[in-house]
Amino acid sequence: MTAVAHDTATASAGARRLRVGPLSLTAPATLGTLVFFVAPLVTFVVYSFLTAGLFSVSGPLTLANYTDAIRAPASGRLAVNSFVVGILAASVSLAVALPIAYWLRYHAGSLRVFVLFLITATLFASYLVRIYAWRSILGENGLLNDGLERIGVIDDPLGFLLYSRFAITVALVHIFLPYVVLVLYAGFGPMSPSLLESAQDLGANAFTRWRRVVLPLIAAPAVSAFLFVFVLSASDYVTPQFLGASRDVMLGVQIQANFKGLGNFPLGAAQSLLMLAAFVLCYGLCALALRLRRLDRIRWTT
Repeated sequence: MTAVAHDTATASAGARRLRVGPLSLTAPATLGTLVFFVAPLVTFVVYSFLTAGLFSVSGPLTLANYTDAIRAPASGRLAVNSFVVGILAASVSLAVALPIAYWLRYHAGSLRVFVLFLITATLFASYLVRIYAWRSILGENGLLNDGLERIGVIDDPLGFLLYSRFAITVALVHIFLPYVVLVLYAGFGPMSPSLLESAQDLGANAFTRWRRVVLPLIAAPAVSAFLFVFVLSASDYVTPQFLGASRDVMLGVQIQANFKGLGNFPLGAAQSLLMLAAFVLCYGLCALALRLRRLDRIRWTT
C-alpha cells in the first residue's frame, strides 16, 4: 500500500509539473505582450476619453476628442494622403519584390546566399541615413539632377523630385523593400519547382503559369507583406517631414504634433485609435477576400 501511495503521489506531482511547465514557458512572452502592447493600448484608450490640458489630462470622460478628430477640416485630406502613400509604397514594393524573390528561389543558384546577404545587410543602415541619402539624390543639386544635366537630358534641375509625394514613396519603398523580398522568398520556399514544370508540361505558357500557379500560391504571403508596408507607410511621420511638402502632410505627422508640439494627448490618442481601427478594417477586408477566394489555407506537397 505504501508503494502504491508513493507511486500515486509521484504521478500527481508529475501531472502538476506538466500542467505548470507550459504556463511557465509562455510567461515571458505573455508578460512582454502585456507590458509592451496591451498596456500602451489601454493607456491610449483611457487617454482618448479624457479632457485635454496643456501637456496634461483630466476628467470628466468625453467623446469630444473623437468628434474633433473626425470633424477637423484637415482630417480628410491627411487621411487621403496617408492612404495614397500607403497604397503606392505597398504596391510598388510588392511589384518590385515579387520577381526578385521568384528569381532568388528558382534561378539564383550559387548567387542566392550572396544576394540574400546583401538584402539583409541593407537592414543595418539607419532609417534617417537612408532618408538623408534620398534628399541628396533627389535635390536640385543632387546626384540625379546632376547626372541628367551632364548627359544633356535636362537643362535645368527638376525641382519636383524632392519635397513631393514621389520622394516620400521612393524613400519608403527603399526602406521596406528588403522586408518584402524576404517575406515573399519565404513564401516561395515550400513551392516545389515541379509544380511549375508540371504546368509547363500541360501546355501553360509563362503568363498562365504565373496566373494559375504562382500568384494563387503566393497570395497569402503577398497580402501579408502588402499590409505590412501599407500600415507602416501610411502611419509614418518622419519621412513626410524630411521629404514631403506641406501639401503632403500625413496623419502620422498630425498625431506626432498633437503629442509633442501641442501637448494635446487625448486628441492624439483618439486619432491614433481611429487610424488603428482603419488598419484593422483593411486587414479584415483582405483576410475576407483571401477566404472567399480560398487562398488563405492553400497546402501543397514538395
